[in-house]
Amino acid sequence: MKKRISISLFSFITILAFVLAGCGPSSSAATPTPYPTPVRKTYTVGKGDIVINLELFGQVTPKILSTAYFQMSGHVGDVYAQVNDIVKKGQLLADLTELKDIQTTAYSTSDAIKTEQINVEMAQLMLEKLQAQHAQEVDIKIQEKQVELAQIALNETLLKYNLDPSSPDPLSDLDAQVAKAKLFSPTDGIVISAVSVGRAVATTTPVFTIGDGKQMEIVVNLTSGESDQQIKDMYEGMAVSVSPNDQPDVIWAAKITQLPSPYGTGSANDQTLHVVLDGTPAAADYKSGDTVTVSVELANKKGILWLPPAAIRQVGGRTFVIINGENGPKRADIEIGLKTKDKIEIISGLTEGQVVVGP
Repeated sequence: MKKRISISLFSFITILAFVLAGCGPSSSAATPTPYPTPVRKTYTVGKGDIVINLELFGQVTPKILSTAYFQMSGHVGDVYAQVNDIVKKGQLLADLTELKDIQTTAYSTSDAIKTEQINVEMAQLMLEKLQAQHAQEVDIKIQEKQVELAQIALNETLLKYNLDPSSPDPLSDLDAQVAKAKLFSPTDGIVISAVSVGRAVATTTPVFTIGDGKQMEIVVNLTSGESDQQIKDMYEGMAVSVSPNDQPDVIWAAKITQLPSPYGTGSANDQTLHVVLDGTPAAADYKSGDTVTVSVELANKKGILWLPPAAIRQVGGRTFVIINGENGPKRADIEIGLKTKDKIEIISGLTEGQVVVGP
């Protein structure tokens, strides 16, 4: 009985050893999983149109008649006219904070000048009196010298205050200095824009814009830093279209009448674009203060070759695409033209229907 049990135990251990051996690692190497070959996107050279439109937002304002500037630099003090006020030529619009000091200096200067002028006049009157009385020649000579001394003192006073002794009316010159700190309306009209109190201004800073309340135009304020890019392809007299923002389906024909320097006749400091309608719409549809959209067609090319921007590469000053050649992919230099966010014009280097490989 004991012998049979031993044999059975031996058989169990042998079978277990074979089973465990079968569970071990295979002696043959596993086949690696292949990586997928990357597929590059391709693009086909198309033929069609490229239209570049620029939309600008403007406001209907009275047609500008004049722009007013201070004659000296300073800081704006009091402002006596606001937007939409009707003003008359010569009306005081604003003054500078520096005016008070200038006036104080002017008053003291005026008193000093008047004092010396009186001394000259008194010396001259005394001379005339002596001459009328046939006074002794020596007394007349002495008085003539007194007149000269009084005139010298007057000239020195004028020079002290930077006034021209040869001026026929130095006090008027003094008044002119005071007037430089004041700004007067250059014409009759309506205030389109006005400066704010406290602003620093120079002689080239537009302070007030005066317009004609009976004639309207559209003024577009160009974005600072982008104005050159926006207007480089525009010109004065260029046709545009205008739509009121509250009636987008209405379209009016118009033209650009003024661009800032150096692109047009406007001031380089005034980054605005001016547009005038070809016709006169109803007053209810077109009035001062209305906001409008000005559409400018900067380019319109028909039947040109194009590719999407993603298909074109630019490296080291070269503009090229990748095409499949007989010996595999190769570079093809191209010349490009107009650009939009969706299309780039192909001037040369490719033909319609040609396929290029993306990055």
